[in-house]
Amino acid sequence: MKKVLFLVTLGTLVIVFTMLTALNAGAWDNSLAKTPPMGWNSWNIFHEKINETQIKQIADAMVSTGMKDAGYIYLNLDDNWMANPARDSNGYLRSDPTRFPSGIKALADYVHAKGLKLGIYGDRGTMTCVNVPQSGSKGYEDRDAKTFASWGVDYLKYDNCNIPSGSDMKTDYQKMQTALANCGRPIVFSICAWEYQSWMPTTGNLWRTTRDIVDQWDATGHPYGFVGIINAIDQNSKYTNSAGPGAWNDPDMLEIGNNGCTTEEYRTQMSMWCMMASPLLAGNDVRNMAQATKDILLNKEVIAVDQDPAGKQGYRVKSSNGNEVWVKPLADGTKAVALLNRNSSASTITANWSDIGITGSAAVRDLWAKADKGTFNGSYSASVPSHGTVVLKISSGPLATPTPAQTPTPAPTPIPRSAFSKLEAENYNDISSSSIQKIDTANGGSGVGYIEMGNYLVYKNIDFGSGANSFKALVADLLNINIELRLNNPTGTLLGTLKVTETGDWNTYQEQSCSINNVKGVNDLYLVFSGPVNLDWFTFEGVTNTPAPTINVNTPTQPVVATGDLNNDGVINMADVIILAIAFNSVRGDISYNPLYDLTHDDAINMADVIIIASKFNIVITKNAL
Repeated sequence: MKKVLFLVTLGTLVIVFTMLTALNAGAWDNSLAKTPPMGWNSWNIFHEKINETQIKQIADAMVSTGMKDAGYIYLNLDDNWMANPARDSNGYLRSDPTRFPSGIKALADYVHAKGLKLGIYGDRGTMTCVNVPQSGSKGYEDRDAKTFASWGVDYLKYDNCNIPSGSDMKTDYQKMQTALANCGRPIVFSICAWEYQSWMPTTGNLWRTTRDIVDQWDATGHPYGFVGIINAIDQNSKYTNSAGPGAWNDPDMLEIGNNGCTTEEYRTQMSMWCMMASPLLAGNDVRNMAQATKDILLNKEVIAVDQDPAGKQGYRVKSSNGNEVWVKPLADGTKAVALLNRNSSASTITANWSDIGITGSAAVRDLWAKADKGTFNGSYSASVPSHGTVVLKISSGPLATPTPAQTPTPAPTPIPRSAFSKLEAENYNDISSSSIQKIDTANGGSGVGYIEMGNYLVYKNIDFGSGANSFKALVADLLNINIELRLNNPTGTLLGTLKVTETGDWNTYQEQSCSINNVKGVNDLYLVFSGPVNLDWFTFEGVTNTPAPTINVNTPTQPVVATGDLNNDGVINMADVIILAIAFNSVRGDISYNPLYDLTHDDAINMADVIIIASKFNIVITKNAL
């Protein structure tokens, strides 16, 4: 009877848990874009000067060059396909009669006959970004979605210009999402709002994480905030956990073949877009492609990394002196690994097996060289050109899931730490952005870097004893940024501000200090940054210069006992299931991971933990229960 009760309970829990985790996953599922969309967009090469003849020529070239066979199937019109004004007397959108004399429906038929799909462009405001009167979909969402469907459109890029006062971005995009869901035709929904918002994965199939890309390696300081290839990589990498089948982070279109970057830089764009499971939307003139451009865009082994059905976005696991190692777990159990060289000269970069989560010997294939490199123990090294990337496929068994090292592991539930000890920057308890990374610092130490404006670090239960009145930190900086010291939240009481003086370069560290308002007792400390800085350690000095007793956070404490009573109410019940659902699929190192929920002690919250909850369901937990 107990066995029957267990099975019934387990079955019920699995059903409930499946529902809860589906809600927790948060991605909008319209059964489209199960792998990142691939295709071509008109903007980078033609801008607003597009016409029917060009688009038909592009469709022909996508077939004849092998683009279609490689997976590039969406042919997307960008801005200015519409008439001026854009609507007829009944309020319906219409194409420009001179530039698109056959109309969009006929163009879609032509594209479909080639085995391709047609994408179109719209805007949530009153006009699109080239300011064509009446071209925006504000107030016309249902009508425009049905118009697109009647024309045979397969993909909508929905922009963010000319927004009326009082409009809400989330509401506007959700209106078009609903309109597309009810238009009678499957249409991929691409949100182009130039930045990531947390609601986007539940609203679109893909969403821009950056402002517009330009044909440069590094566009830092661009007057409009536009990004180059390396800037887009850095921004898109912040949102790894939002990506998955049907829902993709979009760092904007490919610039490959547009002649503003080197071949190695273009190869890096292709490599890293594929590692990050990004949409692959070419933006070059595919009617006239150099062989080097074809070699990059048509490398099917690299494309397979992007189109892997597991849909996992790759992430950085190691960064040192401009050399980076990234890993992307693949559906077949192998790992795609990228060796990225950000420097101005060639570097030898090593992928250690311990960094990428594999053990024993491993077979290595170079996907750009299309060559097997052999079997290696412990690591693999390659010479990587300036601004270049080597992409590897590495197979070994058994495979382990690596923990992303770009985000240092948060400290466990904190015991009080003395403000007067040397507090290592990487031993934080929470962060505001996954872009923050653990870095190597001076004298073989570790710290925190890749900090951006507005980011903050949280250090909980800092004991200021009878009082502290000064702050000191070991920093490296080039931009003279500020570090605000605040209590208990990022906008809480301001203790003081360290005005960092530039140190010469990012690898030269100096101790810098400032006075603060006297603070006593135990508080949570927030370090809020106005810009990039590398931080090794920090400490405080007391009013009387007598340090408070130091508690070493590395001293072993009583082991965490995972009983299954996750809310500590004395019984294992549905409340514990709900708590487990919130953390489901997290691994050690994720913010949502909690060792108390890891009932199997395998560094992951997964179905094995659900089974344990089921086996103990309705059990009353005593103080000594295990």
